[in-house]
Amino acid sequence: MMDLRTLLSLAALAALVPCAPAKASETDTAGWSVTCPATPQQPCSARLAEENPPEGGPAFALVLERTPSGLALAFEAPFPRPDDARAMQWDVDGRPLVVLAPDAFAPFGSLSHLYVSDPATGGRVLQGLAGGNRLRVSFLDALANAHEISFELSGTRATISRIAGTDAPSAGAALPGVGPPTAKPRLDPPSRAEAVAALGVPLAVVERHVRASDCEAPDSPGLAGAQTLIGVLSQVATLYALPCTAGAGAGNTATWRLYVRDSGEIGGVEGLVFAVHDPRFGWVGTDLLPQPDFDGKTLELSASFTGRSDRHCGFSGRWVWQDYAFRLEEMKSPRSCADAGTPSRWETRYARP
Repeated sequence: MMDLRTLLSLAALAALVPCAPAKASETDTAGWSVTCPATPQQPCSARLAEENPPEGGPAFALVLERTPSGLALAFEAPFPRPDDARAMQWDVDGRPLVVLAPDAFAPFGSLSHLYVSDPATGGRVLQGLAGGNRLRVSFLDALANAHEISFELSGTRATISRIAGTDAPSAGAALPGVGPPTAKPRLDPPSRAEAVAALGVPLAVVERHVRASDCEAPDSPGLAGAQTLIGVLSQVATLYALPCTAGAGAGNTATWRLYVRDSGEIGGVEGLVFAVHDPRFGWVGTDLLPQPDFDGKTLELSASFTGRSDRHCGFSGRWVWQDYAFRLEEMKSPRSCADAGTPSRWETRYARP
């Protein structure tokens, strides 16, 4: 069975790996791949792939590029990306090298290429890489999942000198300066909502949905085209709405089951139940919402159903996320099931003052 990182890598590979022009490349015995453009006036670059990359997925890498003022150093993170709002820990040979703060790295040219943008930090990192044997980069993604990437550093010092066009520096000698690339635009990092959505649905949520529910298979004909809803509720809480039933007959529609995943100290996945009003039974609970819609700015969740189902005679509801639960804001439903298909006759059963 493939691990989480491999599955996520396969899901996002097409979106995050840019196409590169054909170039002549050379790989030395130390693992660094040196690429030189066909035009001699353009500088060479080097890339070092991680140790033991996932099978079938893109590898993380270190990238060195020559610039007019020295070198540019990037951590190539195809997927999952480090959270742009959190620091990364870089260790060399088991000892802390640098805590790369969020203001010390940024994407340039591609969201998957995070360049060291602070020269002072870049100098310390380059010195550590040139004098070490193994690098470990530890980071959290947007859902606070932990990742550790390792690199074998033999040949780094010689590669630095080749890219910089200088003689191989001896141990302790000054190295070229490190700064952001000058030929690539700096990009705005994705919003938290975009970063969370790019990670897809965590396996813990998928397993909860598959094992603890009687939903139809996600690939069933009735659910073809039904989209998963992902919404950020807080720094640690994320909403996931997964298609569950396709419905049958005229007037029926698909339904979704909703979950909240907590990535903080509490952790875990919670299935959500919502209060709706039915003219026959009064207030009842349901774990299925038809066509849910979520507003990431107001944190408002809404759903409505016109007509009769096997659970109710139609309703229209709005809920707002409050601290750790959805708070009911408004509920409308018919006075009798005879009006299930006529929303204009529905009555307001609850409206928050």
